[in-house]
Parts: sequence; C-alpha cells; structure tokens
Amino acid sequence: MKLSKRLLTVASFVPDNSFVCDIGTDHAGLAIYLQENLKNVKVIATDINDNPLNIAKKNIQKVGLQKEIKVLKQDGIKNLDKKVDTIIIAGMGGILISEILNSPKDLENVKNIIVAPNNEFPLVRKMLFKLNYTIERERIVIDNQKSYLVIKAIKGKSSKIDYLFGTLKANTLETIYYYNNLMNTNRQVLKKMPKKYFLKRLKLKHENKKIKKFLLSKEKNVK
Repeated sequence: MKLSKRLLTVASFVPDNSFVCDIGTDHAGLAIYLQENLKNVKVIATDINDNPLNIAKKNIQKVGLQKEIKVLKQDGIKNLDKKVDTIIIAGMGGILISEILNSPKDLENVKNIIVAPNNEFPLVRKMLFKLNYTIERERIVIDNQKSYLVIKAIKGKSSKIDYLFGTLKANTLETIYYYNNLMNTNRQVLKKMPKKYFLKRLKLKHENKKIKKFLLSKEKNVK
C-alpha cells in the first residue's frame, strides 16, 4: 500500500523499538508500513468507526500481518493499552486532535506523541505544552496542495514556545509556502471583516507582522 507524503513523514518520526497505537487508523496503511519497515516494532491500529476497521482488517490480512497488528475499536486514547509508548494521530483537524489528547491520565505511559493536524497548528502545540510534552521535531508537509504539520513530542516539561511557529525555521520551501499562504489568508479576512471587530483585526495584523519577520529570518540556503 503506497503511503502519501504526509504519512511517510509521520512514519519517519516513529522510533524503532516502539509499541505504537495508530489512532484513527482508517485503512491501516500507516500501521502496515510501520510493521514492515521499522525494527522491533509492535503496532495497534484503532478507530471509533466499524467501516474503516473492517477495511483495515482486510488490508492487514492481504499482507499477512493479522498476527502482528492488533485492530481494535477504540475512542481516541481511552482504554489505551498500558504497553503503548508511542501514539499517532494523523489526518484530523487540530481542534479534534487537541480534544483527543486532553486526557493526561490516559497518557501516563506514553513517551512519544506524533500528530499531523491539517489546521489549528498553534492549538495543538499549546495542548502538547499543557500536557508537559516537549516538541522534538516538526515539519510542514504539502500533500495534494494541503498543508500539514507533523510533530513529534516527547514526554518532559518544556519551556514555553511561540505557538504560531513552534520549533520551525523558515528554511524549507514548504514552511515558507505555508506561512505566505497564512499571511495572505489573514489579509483577505481583514478586507472583509467589519472595523467594529477591533480586537480580532488587531490580532490578525499582529500575526501577520510576526509572520513577515519570521519569513525575513529565513536562511540563505533554502532546503
């Protein structure tokens, strides 16, 4: 099963020797890839809906990994297997991902959180900080003209970061593309927003100033 650029990036953030839970597994493509390509990995594929779970089971059976990959009906991180040390939540909005993560007691044994929100990036970063996870790696991925942020966070108290930019630097084409688009979107919203919404307008203008400064800081050699 061929993975998208987004999911390949997610997979690259997963360490060997992990016990992984792929939450909202959909068709289990990522779970299969991890089982086939990582060293000494164990994978659980979960979803809250029966239809994707049935498709996931069929796909896993096709490649003969039904004994290796456990498929479970599960609501987010509730009743997470105590042996799971790494969770993945990809392909969802940032609000939903934050809601799923907002249960510290269910993350007690989780060392690594890997998420790929397709919007509301600052909200996800803020939630990870609230949960006492440190962002170790981040990358903007453009997949089918849609921007995703892939984050790997590890357990441990971190100092507060700028939720708009996280640990990113303006030295990749994908990052520059995303923030230029965000700045342009803000400009279009400002044109249509009535002047009576003073605080909202001020917030967007301030955000654009920060983005402009961020983009001007880009390194000479863009990767």
